[in-house]
Amino acid sequence: MVLVLSGDHIYKMDYDRMISFHTENQADLTIAGASVTPEEASRFGILETDDSYRVIGFEEKPAMPKSHLASMGIYVFNTEVLSDALKADAADPGSSHDFGKNIVPRLLHQCRVFAYPFSGYWVDVGTIQAYWEAHMALLDDNPPLDLNDRGWIIHTRSEERPPVNIRTGALVLHSLITDGCLIEGTVEYSVLSPGVHVERGAVVRRSIVMGDSVIRAGAMVDHTILDKNVEVGVGAHVGFGADYTPSRVTDLSSGLTLVGKSSIIPPNIKIGRNCIIASDMRPQDFTTNDVPSGTVIGLVAGE
Repeated sequence: MVLVLSGDHIYKMDYDRMISFHTENQADLTIAGASVTPEEASRFGILETDDSYRVIGFEEKPAMPKSHLASMGIYVFNTEVLSDALKADAADPGSSHDFGKNIVPRLLHQCRVFAYPFSGYWVDVGTIQAYWEAHMALLDDNPPLDLNDRGWIIHTRSEERPPVNIRTGALVLHSLITDGCLIEGTVEYSVLSPGVHVERGAVVRRSIVMGDSVIRAGAMVDHTILDKNVEVGVGAHVGFGADYTPSRVTDLSSGLTLVGKSSIIPPNIKIGRNCIIASDMRPQDFTTNDVPSGTVIGLVAGE
């Protein structure tokens, strides 16, 4: 069993089962497929299969999907089939050299292609909302992905940091706190990366805070994603109010506010919901102490 973070996907895969399925069906190519909702289907390559899971049709990000089985981008090939397909694709001047657009559709007409019906943990985090929800799901009492399952190990490159330091008077509830964090305030239902400092009187709630960010005394961070090295000033409130005016440059509408890497949020400011603060912003970039919901600072449409 392997946990993989690949592109916009996180999944827990038993590759032995998929390979056995491939062998049993005498397949030339097997594509792992997961069920998605009709609303999500247009963001994926969609597989059509017969009753034996042989693939009879494939569409890349169709506007009107004919199936709800999405390609996970995980393939098992017979070696010769893959070698021949890559050589043929390389020699095709009209190809964009993409598995979903070129190689898989061509093989459907030449080979035995099957869909492996995957039913385990798989999350597409290709949207900001999905990324936030995947983190929040880890905080459930019975999470769909159990990080404490010793039956399989997460192999990752982690920094050498000191242990988490939770000071007297601090409060931490239902959160994941990584090495090097210093907690003097309150953290609720949040995920903190290495080196985050939450000063006394500060509150972090239902947020994702990335490495070495600092939330100064008395500040509030609510339903927010902070990138690395962000500083939230004393008494500031990020994710303020009940106004859910959507962002004008993204699909943000659920209340999440984003703050880019290395930005400094000035003291005592109120930043509403669905806001986007670009990277490297400084206090002088904020022209008001009351930033309305849906506001974008430092970006223009299309960036």
